[in-house]
Amino acid sequence: MKFCPACSSKFDDNVSFCPTDGEVLEEDPHSFVGSVLDGQYQIEALLGRGGMGAVYSARHILLGDRVAIKMLPPEMRGNTEWLRRFQREGQAARRFRHPNAVTVYDLRTSSDGTIYLVMEYVEGTTLDAELKKRGRFSPAEALATLKPVISVLNAAHAMGVVHRDLKPENIMIGKPSTGGEPTVKLLDLGIAKLREVAGAEKTGNTNLTVAGQMLGTPYYMSPEQWGELPNDGNSDIDGRADIYSLGVVFYEIVAGGRPFSGMTIVELRKQHVSETPRPLYEVNPSVPIHFSKAIQRAMSK
Repeated sequence: MKFCPACSSKFDDNVSFCPTDGEVLEEDPHSFVGSVLDGQYQIEALLGRGGMGAVYSARHILLGDRVAIKMLPPEMRGNTEWLRRFQREGQAARRFRHPNAVTVYDLRTSSDGTIYLVMEYVEGTTLDAELKKRGRFSPAEALATLKPVISVLNAAHAMGVVHRDLKPENIMIGKPSTGGEPTVKLLDLGIAKLREVAGAEKTGNTNLTVAGQMLGTPYYMSPEQWGELPNDGNSDIDGRADIYSLGVVFYEIVAGGRPFSGMTIVELRKQHVSETPRPLYEVNPSVPIHFSKAIQRAMSK
């Protein structure tokens, strides 16, 4: 079953274009719900979609364990570069362990050719949903919420793993256990650029896209992810890109709005590469000046 991303109408698999608006039809991710994957996992619900595929909640039929499953898009199964990225994601994530990072259990290919990752399921709400509910965080609340993410990134960068897509949607605030505090988890190492950890070759490629997909989310991308060469001349994207993105996330949740909000890719690139946002203490007078300067340093060009 296929669906139109513009009008959400559904069509048979033999139809390629929406007859209403002419959009190219995509495989309906909801069609997997209720099915059994690889004879092992009962797919229960669609959790979300991204550039690396759709993510579902599922249960292991024999063990009863609840997991999250990320499926590679069908059209990408024959794309060598995408398969390499997906494989590197699984290899790196399996080797990386941290209490505040989602655990990857397995990387598999089913008998029908479906390629998927089996991951820890985290029940809770994403930081962007929490921000919409609250409006903004105080500096103390922001630091308490994001401190576990800082810990994850510190460990990941020490191992040569760079997240490269840090944003509020990739930070999960898990439901607290009885009498406990909520657990913050960093999601989706799906476009991590790694070095020795997964045996990935160092290509020095700083292109914005691979197989037509932007490596990052424009509102949070560092200048080097936009193709700017760092002052040290090293074209490899490293942990500094994550620090920049984390600074943008801090700024957004404390200010109640993003520091850069260009309406086009060209506008956003210009802002991230050459413009300095208003200091946080000017946007929100309750922000301590030293906190503001720390965020400003994280977001420095």
